Amino acid sequence: MFRVSILLEIVIFILDEFASQSFNSRPVYNTKLLAIVILLAILCCGGCQQITQPPNAHAPSAQIIQPPGAQPPSAQITQSPNAIVAQDGSGNYNTIMAAVLAAPTNSIENYYIQIKEGTYNECVQIEEWQTNIVLIGEGMDKTIILGNKSYGGVNGKGFMAQDITFRNTAGANNQMAAALRATADHCTFYRCQFDGFQDTLYSHVGKQFYRECKILGTIDLICGDAAAVFQNCLIEARLPLPGQYNIITAQQRNAENRTTGFVLQNCTLKLATPDEDNVTVYLGRPWDKFSRTVVMQSYIDVLINPRGWIEFEGLPLVRPFYMEYENRGPGANTNGRVKWALITSDPKIASNFTVRHFINGKEWIPSTVPHYLDLL
Repeated sequence: MFRVSILLEIVIFILDEFASQSFNSRPVYNTKLLAIVILLAILCCGGCQQITQPPNAHAPSAQIIQPPGAQPPSAQITQSPNAIVAQDGSGNYNTIMAAVLAAPTNSIENYYIQIKEGTYNECVQIEEWQTNIVLIGEGMDKTIILGNKSYGGVNGKGFMAQDITFRNTAGANNQMAAALRATADHCTFYRCQFDGFQDTLYSHVGKQFYRECKILGTIDLICGDAAAVFQNCLIEARLPLPGQYNIITAQQRNAENRTTGFVLQNCTLKLATPDEDNVTVYLGRPWDKFSRTVVMQSYIDVLINPRGWIEFEGLPLVRPFYMEYENRGPGANTNGRVKWALITSDPKIASNFTVRHFINGKEWIPSTVPHYLDLL
């Protein structure tokens, strides 16, 4: 209000001077008037914003600092679903497979299938010609797909699942029983749970990305020969059968020129229940001659066997690539690791296994899925 009163007095003064003086008769005085006008303009431009600032207005909020290469928090999928699955009859279909079979073949656009809350006892199979299918549940604890067969399979390129649990109910005594098999390129799983025992997640073939997923199992929780990055995932080792031990990964690369392998970045590895402290846990074992697994920038809460890695019984140890980089937690102590595993603190080596370089994720990971392209 003080600035406004000053401006009003200046305006009144100028009007009075115009009324009493001939504007063209006194050039010097005209210069003074011009200076006043300029001053008035400066006050308006520089001061009016302060005048109109609301009382007690806050300064602009500080920018959220993301890790290098990080994406902003995920944008929710706003696309209207092409199909809705609901067991109560409120959707277009009662089963997931009915909606999948109705989807167009070889689609170049995403086909969104919303799956409402419920437990769906069916084997979901996405064939090779069923491309770019997106399954959207209502949460890991709400939308559950279960069965007791060896696995449900994803073969179609561009597949994505979000907010769904895939559970195999076969039990530990039935040995190999995957909750899901992914045999496709450019697969994305966001906030999904894979629940089983041996071979819980068969990450078989293709470039794949897993973000904020939960994986539970006993032996070879993650197995296969995909090029897969697991970012911010929770991996929990369950109590195995008597005489068994837990193994987190079993990668199956069979040739050195294959650009495949498993990368666990910023994940948490822990025991599913606290009373399993006497269980032996290994980070992985080589399922084939040139098996490759990297654990980096992760928190290892479980008490890993000091060797870290173990040979695959009955298979020759040729030239596997196993690496640890900047892990933390009580299980990250690398003293006593096997001689055929690499412990490095060199970011140039570790950078080869980021989302950007290892799976070229910048080109295909959906924008609605948060991810960072580089090291933390």
